[in-house]
Amino acid sequence: MASLLCPSSTARPGAALFGVQTATGQIEYLDEPVIIDQTFVDKARQGRAPEERFRFASNCAKSGCGHWDSGQAGCSLVGKIVDAMNRKADDTLVACAIRTNCRWYHQEGARACASCDEVVRNVRTQETLALAG
Repeated sequence: MASLLCPSSTARPGAALFGVQTATGQIEYLDEPVIIDQTFVDKARQGRAPEERFRFASNCAKSGCGHWDSGQAGCSLVGKIVDAMNRKADDTLVACAIRTNCRWYHQEGARACASCDEVVRNVRTQETLALAG
């Protein structure tokens, strides 16, 4: 099996763009992921952080990520999102270009997908928390 993908990655060359935030704040998924390059990253960094407007996926870093739970051998972030949003999974999931290799889907199934369309990274919050720490 291919490496599982983190659906909450950052904009960096080689990442897969798989969703775009709409004017209503929801994520609209692309039919196929687009592998981004440095030119895309440079353009996307003009204005609001790209992670706040787009969804990117890249290989799950496992223990190299602060969200990795070694005891559970999985991502702790998706569990927090699923619990906080408390959404019921629909019988029919929206099309998603990365689902077959998505770490969140492999851990939480359709419940992860039910919450995924509202998830964007808030880079400023992360930077503020890092400075306060």
